[in-house]
Amino acid sequence: MDVHCTTCGEPWNVYHLWQEAIFETELADKEAKAWRSLPRNRKLTPRYRAEFRAAGWEFGQGVINVTRCPCCPDDAQPDAERLQTKALLEAMLGDDEDGLAATFEDHNF
Repeated sequence: MDVHCTTCGEPWNVYHLWQEAIFETELADKEAKAWRSLPRNRKLTPRYRAEFRAAGWEFGQGVINVTRCPCCPDDAQPDAERLQTKALLEAMLGDDEDGLAATFEDHNF
């Protein structure tokens, strides 16, 4: 399944976001591997958000809501309507990341 960056529209495979994107950060390999098994509510603490941001990633409430990615031009801004819609879908679907990913894919979000 693919989800799309809110800013540039680049498609990203959900598996990559859940399992591989963490290795694009400066975290030690051991810590990056441990991150993959953290509960959803601990995957984007301020520390991890900062690590991802340094690697070019920004997310909504979860890592499958890509609001900015490494492919985004430096001066690009997220599409405000898509940003709001994706945030509402995250709020509605809560912890159902599979359902959220399927919904994002169905609507090219």
